[in-house]
Amino acid sequence: MTTALPRSVKPAPGELLPGYLLRLAHRIGGAPLDLAHRCNLTSGTELSTRFLVRLTELEAQRIGTVCRLDPAEAHAFTLARQYPGYAPVGDVYLGRHQSHTTMANDGWVFTAFSRYCPDCLTDTAHLPGGPVWHSAWRLPHTFLCPRHDRLLAWRCPACQAPAFSNRYASNSRWRRVQLTPGPDQRLHPAQCRHRAGTARTPACGHRLDHETPTSPLPTPQMSRAHERLAAAAASRPDNLVESCGQPVASEVFLHDVRLIALVVSRTWPAASALLAPCGPAEGTGTLDSGARTDGWVARSHDAPPADPFAAAALFSTVVRLFDHPDAGTVLARLLALIPTASPGRPRLRRLILHCSPAVRAILSDEARIRRSASGPPELFPQPATYLSLLDPSSIPATLPERWAGPLDLLDAPPRAMRRDAAIRLVQMASGHPRTAAARHLGIGPKVLPSTTLLMRTWQKQPGNAEAYQSAPRHVAAIAIRNGS
Repeated sequence: MTTALPRSVKPAPGELLPGYLLRLAHRIGGAPLDLAHRCNLTSGTELSTRFLVRLTELEAQRIGTVCRLDPAEAHAFTLARQYPGYAPVGDVYLGRHQSHTTMANDGWVFTAFSRYCPDCLTDTAHLPGGPVWHSAWRLPHTFLCPRHDRLLAWRCPACQAPAFSNRYASNSRWRRVQLTPGPDQRLHPAQCRHRAGTARTPACGHRLDHETPTSPLPTPQMSRAHERLAAAAASRPDNLVESCGQPVASEVFLHDVRLIALVVSRTWPAASALLAPCGPAEGTGTLDSGARTDGWVARSHDAPPADPFAAAALFSTVVRLFDHPDAGTVLARLLALIPTASPGRPRLRRLILHCSPAVRAILSDEARIRRSASGPPELFPQPATYLSLLDPSSIPATLPERWAGPLDLLDAPPRAMRRDAAIRLVQMASGHPRTAAARHLGIGPKVLPSTTLLMRTWQKQPGNAEAYQSAPRHVAAIAIRNGS
């Protein structure tokens, strides 16, 4: 029989169930896992992320009984209170039924970690049980704290693990996303709960509410983008939001945001040059890197960046595109930079079905997004991602030694590798097809086929194509730093 605790804590506005369990467990001197057992939320050692999304009536009743709360207060601990205005937490999203595991791995529903504001944790430290982890910090489009006018943090300053995350196990395999990481640990709610090894390894324990290095101040563009996205996610489903000059439902607006964010991240920093986004983020060239390789964030390749600064750059650019007087032309130009063979193309085709009429009209015109090509097809075709940032006339046919460091790490034919990298740099800086880029460098029609054949043969060996995919970007970054 479920019995009430001798004492409890009052829920804070905007608090999610995992943060509440931390506070209450700390107040009564127990572990969150023990409290979850008492509420019949688990029979093992894991707490399912489904409780982050919604509770059944029976689960809400049990939590209410044990924690001395009204069932309505228990339901308020979930993200379901934002549905149907915030469509990603619905049972059906983008036309597909989704489980809580799908949600946890998607990256656009909620994050597998939690961003946080150290100042907010400090401000609420006086509450019974400790500070409050706000629900908005788990939403992928939340990257700043409007109350303290600062970008959120996301890593523990001591161990560098993402906050409120299981991170990776000692064997480097993905750990399942949990409602509360390390639920058997008795720690202060503001302490980092990450442990790099097994269950016997002590947790990091660093206090996240202590002073952290100063983060960059959000620009006016960042603040406007954050306000726009937060308002759309919290609005009623029948409220209209402007997208590319047309009023649409908030759900459709968020679908547009997801699609355009994919386009911007796939074409960065060309999108930066076309739209001139927020100053501090210009020219970073790495806006989309964490979104695809960082398992702390999500397994979905189009998940937004984990780093709040990169997320601010991305979403500020997306909102600026929405507000651009010729948004259709700009979006079409960016789409033309995405190669036909890019892995982002299938995702674009799936997302288009759920977007606004204005965005669908742009994406449906295949003539606008078809990329011209000449010569033998390349592995990983090179998009023009460095327009206005890299001067094609400054790129030599034979790359200088100070540029070639990233290439020297690859076991490829050195002369062919450097010649191919030079061709790709011109493509990145100008948008020319491969033959025209080679002609610009003075590489004749007799040399280009042999170079292409050598590089294609090398790239077809296991692991080589993937290793070479990022090398031209690193060479471009060096060229820009050296004043190309």
